[in-house]
Amino acid sequence: MHTIAAASVPSELTNDLAAPHNEAPNKTTVLIVDDARTNRAHVRELLRAAQLCDECLFAEDGFVAFKTLREQPVDLVVCDLNMPRCDGLKFLRLKATDPALESVPVIVLTGAEDQLRKMQALTSGASDYVIKPVDPSELVARIAVHLKVRKLQAKLINANHELQRLSQLDPLTEVFNRRELMARLDEEFLRSRRYDRAFSFVLLDLDHFKAVNDSFGHPAGDRALIAVAQALKETLRCHDSIARYGGEEFALILPETSAESGVLAAERVRAAIERRQLEHEGQPIVITASLGVAAFPHALVDKPADLVSLADAALYDAKRSGRNRVMAAV
Repeated sequence: MHTIAAASVPSELTNDLAAPHNEAPNKTTVLIVDDARTNRAHVRELLRAAQLCDECLFAEDGFVAFKTLREQPVDLVVCDLNMPRCDGLKFLRLKATDPALESVPVIVLTGAEDQLRKMQALTSGASDYVIKPVDPSELVARIAVHLKVRKLQAKLINANHELQRLSQLDPLTEVFNRRELMARLDEEFLRSRRYDRAFSFVLLDLDHFKAVNDSFGHPAGDRALIAVAQALKETLRCHDSIARYGGEEFALILPETSAESGVLAAERVRAAIERRQLEHEGQPIVITASLGVAAFPHALVDKPADLVSLADAALYDAKRSGRNRVMAAV
């Protein structure tokens, strides 16, 4: 069995490799898999000297390594191929059975004579290999490259998630936008029809909102819209969907909610908006809302657009009847 020689890492390499680590706020963890305690210790010291990770985890064989991966977040694995009980190849095959571990890179340590096993390791999911006896600078450089790629991938995933989130939200109120609302309405309509479940759809329009903008200015109007959105979030359930439908209009999807329960929920929303205390330069801003409620199933509803039309008609009735009230579709 080859051992990993302890050696110093060139200072210029240490400085170059330490920079990416300092830029990343999250903890970096490396799992070292080797049946020899001295080898595990040597790799740990190399990583410490190069400031490449915040924490080292250890496993004496592939079984322990696989269990560790499933229990703790790990950014990279350094794994010897030749180990008793469960060697590096068996570990790679175990790792491949869990899709959640696919993105974790594995650097295998292999002897120069193990050409076949090296190829087997690469085809089994290893990201890279280093031939033993290990050159410390080479191992550090390869670990640094894979950790950097790992961090770049994580940043890309986070950026994509953020772009997706932003594409679904109204930028002012941070509730769903109209496009996301209609997508969710389609989904809820199909789900409710398939399982014969009720749900309610509500359209909400702020009363005389143009007067707010004209009297206090559009920045005050924006603050009022944000306050209304916050009142909706505080009043409704976490699985209800809230969206800015356009201008001073909002829309609500209330799953598992009958027509009667939808009217009660809309009345709670109306009251919460009316209670909201807003002011501009010491002057109170009075905000009220009119709401129209439609529920599925309904004899006149064959598609999601029918539900929107019914809620819109009920909203019109609420405004025509004096505003600051809830009306249900008949």
